[in-house]
Amino acid sequence: MVALEDMRCGLIALVGLPNAGKSTLMNALVGEKIGIISNKPNTTRVTVRGVVTQGANQMVFMDTPGLNRSSKAFDRRLVQQAMGAAVEADVVVLLTELNAAGNDSLTLEMTQLAAEAKKRNQKLMVLLTKVDKVKDKEKLMPTLTKMVEMGADVVIPIAAIKAEHGSGGQVSMKGSGVDRVIAELTKMLPEGPWLFPEDMTTDMPMPLRLAELTREQAMRQLHQELPYGIGVITSTVEEAVDEENGEDVTVVTQQLLVSKEQHKPMVLGKGGQMLQKIGTFSRLEMQKILGTRVRLDLHVKVAERWLEREQWLREMGV
Repeated sequence: MVALEDMRCGLIALVGLPNAGKSTLMNALVGEKIGIISNKPNTTRVTVRGVVTQGANQMVFMDTPGLNRSSKAFDRRLVQQAMGAAVEADVVVLLTELNAAGNDSLTLEMTQLAAEAKKRNQKLMVLLTKVDKVKDKEKLMPTLTKMVEMGADVVIPIAAIKAEHGSGGQVSMKGSGVDRVIAELTKMLPEGPWLFPEDMTTDMPMPLRLAELTREQAMRQLHQELPYGIGVITSTVEEAVDEENGEDVTVVTQQLLVSKEQHKPMVLGKGGQMLQKIGTFSRLEMQKILGTRVRLDLHVKVAERWLEREQWLREMGV
């Protein structure tokens, strides 16, 4: 039992461009799959919180949508979420990818965000990702100097972020520098009571978490353009008993939304094969989290202009 006066707790916002590795990093830090991952931009649509409690320290990571420059209303909404999380945080962690020459990928918006964090007296950490691409480490010096001049309290070069997923949903990290990230963040935590119970890893409602798993598989299985217009809503999650063998089973009913009628056949696939494939992979991921067999009832629904409808967005947590 940790005494209240010994507790330290802080909100940590992970911020960067789309596909910067924020979700992969958070999952590995938490040790469990919380945020979904794909190679398509804007996979993260909601600010997802993952909780790590070690000793007297509790770190609440906020995995934010990527800072894109799109003028679309939905994309601007995602950016506002990321900015809001940065304002709320005790520590802002900027992820910026390095190229072979050792140059960073900071945008004007990210530089401004860093400046605003320092004005608010927030701690600022910069992670220079994919440092393994830079063969001559001397090339890093200008970038390291730039980050310090920008006001970074800590700058950590880390190798390409790669996560290994265990059969029980556990996630471990491969790549140097991650242990130092945890150690440095621990030093930055303010004194104060924990926000969550010691054994809690996320406050994400389970129906939303399950919906995100299905959207992840849709984004992975479908072609480049279609996933942008896809959303998933979990209608019901019910516990049941298999009549044949008496095993516990979780019955999940979901709607997979598409914004255009012509998209529905693409999601269904020939003879429903694509939808079945999405459902199969999603169900396997659900079973890792729930610890029971899952029966997934997945339907495709055409909801024109759903990206502009507040009701649908609220149900998806956006």
